[in-house]
Amino acid sequence: MLQALVHRGPDDAGVRTCEGGTVGMRRLSVIDLEGGHQPIANEDDTIWVVLNGEIYNYRELRRSLRDTRRHQFRSQSDTEVVIHLYEEAGVEMLPQLNGMFALCLVDQRRKRVLLARDRFGEKPLFYSISGGILWFASEIGSLVNAPGIARRVNLPAMQSYLENGLVTGPETAFDGILELRPGCWLQAENGNVETGRWARLKPVRIDPRADEMDIAAQLRETLLTVVRRQLVADVPVGAFLSGGIDSSTVVAAMTRATHSPVKTFTARFEHAPYDESPVAREVARHLGTEHHEIDVPNRGFDRDDLLRVVRHIGQPFSDSSAIPTYFVCREIRRHVKVCLSGDGGDETFAGYPLFNWVLRCDRLAALMPRRVLRGVSSVVRAASATGLGRRFPGLRSVWRATDAAAVPADTRLQRISRLFDDEELQALLRVPHISPVQGNVKLELGGASDSRLRALMSLRTHGSLCNDMLVKVDRMSMAASLEVRAPMLDSEVVNFAAGLPDNLLINKGVGKYILRRAVKDWLPDTVFEHPKAGFSIPLHMYQNEAYHSAANDLLLSNRIPLVRELFETKSLAEFVNRGLSQSHDTAERSVYRSSHQLWALMNLAAWADEFRVSP
Repeated sequence: MLQALVHRGPDDAGVRTCEGGTVGMRRLSVIDLEGGHQPIANEDDTIWVVLNGEIYNYRELRRSLRDTRRHQFRSQSDTEVVIHLYEEAGVEMLPQLNGMFALCLVDQRRKRVLLARDRFGEKPLFYSISGGILWFASEIGSLVNAPGIARRVNLPAMQSYLENGLVTGPETAFDGILELRPGCWLQAENGNVETGRWARLKPVRIDPRADEMDIAAQLRETLLTVVRRQLVADVPVGAFLSGGIDSSTVVAAMTRATHSPVKTFTARFEHAPYDESPVAREVARHLGTEHHEIDVPNRGFDRDDLLRVVRHIGQPFSDSSAIPTYFVCREIRRHVKVCLSGDGGDETFAGYPLFNWVLRCDRLAALMPRRVLRGVSSVVRAASATGLGRRFPGLRSVWRATDAAAVPADTRLQRISRLFDDEELQALLRVPHISPVQGNVKLELGGASDSRLRALMSLRTHGSLCNDMLVKVDRMSMAASLEVRAPMLDSEVVNFAAGLPDNLLINKGVGKYILRRAVKDWLPDTVFEHPKAGFSIPLHMYQNEAYHSAANDLLLSNRIPLVRELFETKSLAEFVNRGLSQSHDTAERSVYRSSHQLWALMNLAAWADEFRVSP
């Protein structure tokens, strides 16, 4: 199991066997390079801990534990703080930890094991209970090496993946393997296992008399404080720089917190609409960073790229941006060991255009009865497939809007983001289409209000952020032995944003309104003026001979048992052919949709093949 995690910790390894079990650790040394060997014990060797990640406020915690509680420390490691906090407060210590982490603590006196995970799940933690034994690991690829772990497909999770492009925790693609959800703990004691949630929002109270400039100044100081805290490391630190507001803000704060030029890194795509590198270059010049650009070529597919994603994520993963993320991380690792990113800014400050789209669908739903909207949607969809659709390409947007407005409000965001719709799944699946496992998505709707916007932000945060974006960043960065930190997800930033009224998040259709005000003087105008771009490969341009070969082998060769059992051959062939042949948008279907449906199917088949998954 440890050997499967060498990429996550190439610097050191440690194993500790005690009464009733064993804990092991692969370490990427970032703080206290010489003295931070894990597992780490308390003074009398009765409590042991392993931790993946970083505790950013460990210095303050250590000072308090040493000076007021008289705890003795053997190292300068952030991990050792966890043990002494636990001695003081047990599981109630977790809210005191500001960081990204997955940990296992063994209390030999109480015969207790505690697993815990950070607020948003920046660091992964999977577990399985088999034959009375609790197994856990940072990656599924490690966990499946444990004795007694069956490699059987979790069918409801597979159907959820096909619907949404995500496997949503606590379920995984493997039957019997679970994910400990973000912000949660698991405790095993005397043969009993219980779980609970420790993370709670604590919105900062915003003075209603404060004007926007005062609030913007408060936010600016909060960002500086958080970035300074997350720069703590005994190794070089760099930053992702996409040219968007979030990563540019993080880099701007870094330049104010350090004396030497910040090393920044961006991906450069051949296809211009996907390429933000010119903006990133301008930001780097404006801030005086030491800037590096990494090329991501079109027609550059190699089967090893797909297999790398599957191996490290451990389950099907439809987000094609995992590949350029790995390329960038691999290059960054040649320069630094830790990198700061802008991940989480769109969720924290309502930056997605999708939020505005759903709110407009809400208004449309309020104007017409649902049955009328369904009728309009059906007519417009039929018209889109005819010559009218070719003359009026905007019909597809009208169809999508009326289709989303025709469903209940709490499923509208999911409807807009569907990967395969019900009709497609009915044709594609050989097994009955069952209601998929949704997982514990609605973890928290808190904030300054329980408004519709806040509900959408929460769904997006605990849906695609936790199950897609943070998964991609963690697995691909750690595949390159690089640690990535996300200041926008620091509890201090999140709690500040949670206290803001909605009009400071989206104002006159502009998202991240108060963040823009806060950092306007830090950045060039171009950052705020250029349209938002996603970080993904234009898959229809990424296809080469190797891509076609992989698609046909994985999906049409009939050699993978799960593919044979799960899919109707004729319908599957239609999706493959469309995904390989469509090169431009049509009235009924975008090239993005066709190419990403194929990519999702290829990922599922490659996962089943790589892990020898039983149907």
